[in-house]
Amino acid sequence: MSAILTTILALIEQLVPANTSAALIEKIIAVLIQLIPVIVQEYKDLLPIVQNIITALKSDPSTTAQQLATLEELEVQYDADFEAAAAAAQAEDAGPATT
Repeated sequence: MSAILTTILALIEQLVPANTSAALIEKIIAVLIQLIPVIVQEYKDLLPIVQNIITALKSDPSTTAQQLATLEELEVQYDADFEAAAAAAQAEDAGPATT
């Protein structure tokens, strides 16, 4: 699964700087919305790629105001999800307190 996600994200990274249109950006955002929860839960090492894609889309002049708002929401979502996953992992590693 990780290889598939890496391939999909690499393909998206190649598409982003190549004359994107608002319609293509909308499709990329839809894919990211589906992938981010999976990536946060299972494949945290792919988050930098997602961050790079979002940054590139945000700086693309074809990105509409609505798409920009959605991308900003995605950033907030994956930051919060990642922090929650990290806190859960840290709590799990700490284990139950013994007396």
